[in-house]
Formats: sequence, C-alpha cells, structure tokens
Amino acid sequence: MTVRFHDTPAEFAAAAREVTSRSPASEVFVAAWCAGLERHPPAPGVPLLFATATVGAERALAMQHGPNPVLLEASDPGAAAEIARALVARRWDVPGVLGGEPACEAFAGVWCALTATRPVVHARLRHHLLDRVEATAEAPGAMRPATRDDFDWLVEALAAFETEARIPPPPQGAARLVSERLADDRFRIWDDGGPVSFCGANPVGDAARIGPVWTPRALRRRGYATALVAEASRERLARGAARLFLVTDIANPTSNAIYARIGYRPLADAVDLRFVPA
Repeated sequence: MTVRFHDTPAEFAAAAREVTSRSPASEVFVAAWCAGLERHPPAPGVPLLFATATVGAERALAMQHGPNPVLLEASDPGAAAEIARALVARRWDVPGVLGGEPACEAFAGVWCALTATRPVVHARLRHHLLDRVEATAEAPGAMRPATRDDFDWLVEALAAFETEARIPPPPQGAARLVSERLADDRFRIWDDGGPVSFCGANPVGDAARIGPVWTPRALRRRGYATALVAEASRERLARGAARLFLVTDIANPTSNAIYARIGYRPLADAVDLRFVPA
C-alpha cells in the first residue's frame, strides 16, 4: 500500500499514467491540466496537490489546484480511499471530490468519517467525444480568435459562467487566467457585431478539449453557441486533432442537446461531491 505525493506536473503525469490510460477523456484532461501548470505555475501561496496511490492491483490519482475539489478521474475505489486517509493525516483542505462515482464515494466515506462532514451531490457531469462534426444550422456572425481587445468582456463573461455553473473562481484570479489563455490562443469568440459567445479550445497532442462555453442570457436561442462549438471543433480537427472532448452538466438538457447535434457522443459520467458539516 503506497501513497506518493509528487512535486511537479510532469512527474505526476508520468506516475498517473496507469490511471489516465483507462479513459481517453481522463488521459487528455490530465495531460492538458499538467501542461497548463507547467506553462503557467500557480501564484505563490496557492496550494497544489499531485498524488498517486497503489493498493494491490488498484490505482488512483488525485490532483487539486487551489480551493477546488480534488480530481480523482478514473481511479479505483480502494486506492482513492487511501489517498483520503493520507490527506486527512496531512490536514489538507478538501472541499469535495470529482471523478468516477465509485472512487468519489470511497474517498468520501473515509474523509467524512474522519472529519465529521457529509457528502452532497453538487453536480453530475458527462464526458463527450467527437471525431467528426455534423452539419449544423448557421447563425449570424462568425468565429474568430479572441484578442487582447476582448479582455474585459472575457473577464466578465467568465465570471458570469462560473456563477451560473456554480464552480469556484480560478485560483489565479479571472484576469490572470484570461491573460494566460489569450497568450496560449485558447479562446474562440463568436462575433456578431461584437462578442456574443465564447468557448475555450485546448489542444493536447493529437486531441483537444473544448470548453468552457458560454453565451450571455440576453443573447441565447440565436444559435451562437452551437455555431461556435461546431466551428471551433472543425478548426481543431483541421489542425490535426483526431479526438475532441468536452464536459457537460447532465442536468442541463439544452447544452447536452446542442453538443449532440454537433456530433459529440456520451463517453463516461462523473460526480462532483462537496463536503459539508455533519
């Protein structure tokens, strides 16, 4: 039985390969997450967690940036439970866990028993995969890369997305995150006389992740998000990505229907558990 804590994203990515290789969505997500932290290390004082565990034939990983849930991805339950014990011993701050449900439940069982908390379901999520874009209805306007001129709009839009999606603000702050992603050419905007929708586009090897995606409420039901995600997906495929991934909230039928029309198909489900006082 072994729980190891890792010092760098590259070391963690190599150690976690036995887990990430089980799921193409997890493989691309962890690779993108680690590559982003290599390019843009966290601000001083922002906690960063990289851990892997081995319990017999079981394997688990855990990663966390700032005050966000600990990500377990496709971990095995028994090994995930050992990571929970190790984090309790370290007095680590764990607001919740996100990943495959068996691993999250095993982690939560140990964590809550030792910390006088209980788990509540914050969201149920679904990974989707696309390798070919289906024909979609056109929308007024066109996609373009985001530029520094979009900075203020993107900061406001990202904050609105976080509020609506009920996710914590980025540990590095919205302004720094937007600056980093603009520098990495990771934002795409649908422009119809000005920005009306945005999405992230993050290439990782021969794959890419699309998201987040957001349109201001007053501008919805005009096809902007559908057109944007379809066009951003076509762009990534044309640039050499063989597979595209995105994540949706299962409770949001609108976004799930949009992505299904574009050609994204369900791949795997995950649960987001948060810990509250018992």
